[in-house]
Amino acid sequence: MRVDVILDAGLPSEEVAVLGKLADDLGLHTLWGSCFASRRDPLLTLAPLGATTERLRLGTMPVSPYEVHPLRIADGLLTFNELCQGRAAILIGGLGHSTMRVTGLQPKRRITAVRDCVTILTGAGADKALNYQGEMFSLKDYRPEWATAPAPLVYVGATGPGMLRMAAAVADGIMMSDVPLARMSEVNRSIDSGLDDAGRSRGELRVNNFFAWHIKPDREESLAEARQGLIWRGLLQDWHISTFLDADECAIVEAHRSAFLKAFLERRDNIEGVPAHIVDALVANLTFSGSFDAIDGVIDDLRLFAQAGLTEVALKVHGNPRQAIEVIGTRLAPALAES
Repeated sequence: MRVDVILDAGLPSEEVAVLGKLADDLGLHTLWGSCFASRRDPLLTLAPLGATTERLRLGTMPVSPYEVHPLRIADGLLTFNELCQGRAAILIGGLGHSTMRVTGLQPKRRITAVRDCVTILTGAGADKALNYQGEMFSLKDYRPEWATAPAPLVYVGATGPGMLRMAAAVADGIMMSDVPLARMSEVNRSIDSGLDDAGRSRGELRVNNFFAWHIKPDREESLAEARQGLIWRGLLQDWHISTFLDADECAIVEAHRSAFLKAFLERRDNIEGVPAHIVDALVANLTFSGSFDAIDGVIDDLRLFAQAGLTEVALKVHGNPRQAIEVIGTRLAPALAES
């Protein structure tokens, strides 16, 4: 299993440079920069790493065709890919909740829009002109003759069955979000359906899962950080949490969704009105948390995910990213490389 690291949105280029060199030296697979409103553009802060790293892939996520036309996404991606000698990656999504809140955009036909965008990105290259007539986005006579580096990797952010099937048919990879092990058989059915429709094999598709990484030297600090960010763990949807909470407990989580958001916005780890045993279960099942002693358990969990079809894992680091990358690169990634 390959191991990726996702950085906090908006880190300055100087810090990204240090963290990227460290990730490269430790042999990690991809360093992802997060795209969020009012934050530095990760495409620009990651770009200098193209010249200072050798193996590390560099990716931006999530990027939506509702924000930027696929033409401009393609131009930017291929330029970035040129700077890092064919090691670029991008995650295309249907527009995240935070961007919707800031922009007021109300995306429709997300699967169609993402499919058109991904088809354009994977079809763009120097060899021949791309003529694509999609349902929502099209390009005519698009030929970047200068884009001769190995093609970048194009992922789709997908968790639901429709997006999974589409992504399996057209993308280089899929990145799910916080999917529990108990849901992997269901996910695999959707993926296999999309692959069959497109006449593709499993070996042609990278399957990744996004997880929050809160492992720290101090267990209580780790758990507090994990509790604070719970609102984003699968957005606490019933599909995610009903694998380990009963119906009444799921109803409590849904009824107190605003309390989870308040905890995040106020940077507090107390979820008002939600019993501690429910919060503890959410942390235990939707995050990687605890002291360094918990790492062996994380390795065991991810090996089970590998057996269930996961080929990559993307770990969103919090707090002290240098410390997190060092631990991931020296203890987690080598163990998973042997799986």
